[in-house]
Order: sequence, then structure tokens, then C-alpha cells
Amino acid sequence: MNLFQRIRDHARSARLPDGTRVFLRPLRAADLKHAQEYFSGFSEESKYLRFMTPTPTLTPETLKLVVEVLQEARAGISVAIVDHGQDEVMIGGARIVPTDRRVCCEFALSIVDEWQGRGLGTILMREAVRLARALGYHRIEGSVLSVNTKMLRVAQRLKFHLHVDPQDPSVTIVSRTILP
Repeated sequence: MNLFQRIRDHARSARLPDGTRVFLRPLRAADLKHAQEYFSGFSEESKYLRFMTPTPTLTPETLKLVVEVLQEARAGISVAIVDHGQDEVMIGGARIVPTDRRVCCEFALSIVDEWQGRGLGTILMREAVRLARALGYHRIEGSVLSVNTKMLRVAQRLKFHLHVDPQDPSVTIVSRTILP
């Protein structure tokens, strides 16, 4: 492994407003064995807000998509973890994937319920922008349910533009130009 790769994969720390330190690092294939445990940290409402449809279980197809994202050159997943004794506990994640427009990527965030409302969304959104910039994108966007006011406030705070999807008024498109 070269120095650039080590630096790129090195966990960075961030502090939540309450002083709690979290670490950000790339998702590892080994993390997937804890996917069901992570998913169980979401209420039905959180699952709906994240997947935009009732999602009672984490399906093998969904996990397969995560693995495919891990293998794509212009995609990235970063997870937020906290130290819990000898173990790491995954508490959130940011994902970016390419769109059909070469310079644009799409983001998605997830945060387990216990950690929502503590500033982690802002940290993860900044991480999504950082990942996008590092992968050479010039624009980042995401689809957010219009009732997901917490996520829309985070996007506004971070200078994303918001507009209602003309095809589906229940969805707000949030987007931001990012410069290299």
C-alpha cells in the first residue's frame, strides 16, 4: 500500500457540538457483517426517510448494491464510528455514487436514531462533499423527502440549493457546486 493510499484511508476525527469524538473512515468489506445490527438502529420512520419507501429489512439485494459501490472507481462510502470499549460502533454513513452526468454525483446519508440531532448529519454531509471533491466531481446532489426537514436544514446550512422535484413534489432535490 502506497503512502497516498494510507493517507486517504486514515481515519480522521471530528467533534460533535457536545464534544463527543467520532471517527470517519472508508467502509470496509468486513463492516458488512455488522450491517443488520447497524440497520436495527433505525426506526421505521428513519428507514422510510432514508429509503423513501417502507423498508422493514435490509435485503441481500441492498447489501449487494453496497458491495458494488465499494468496487466502483468513482464512488465512495465513509462511515462514522465511535469507540465503544475495544470495539468500534458504526453510527452513520455517507455514500456518493456517479450519475449519468460525468461531473455530478449523488449522495445519501444514514444515521442511527440514537445519534440523530447531535450534529452528525452536518459532519457526514461535509464528508460527502469531501469524497466527491477527492473523486473529481464538480456537482453533488441528492433526493430528500420533502417531509425530512432535519436533512433539508442541514443541506441549507451547508449552502446546498433546494428545489422541489417537478416530477414528484414529495421529493426535494438538494444540490451544490463543488470546486476542486
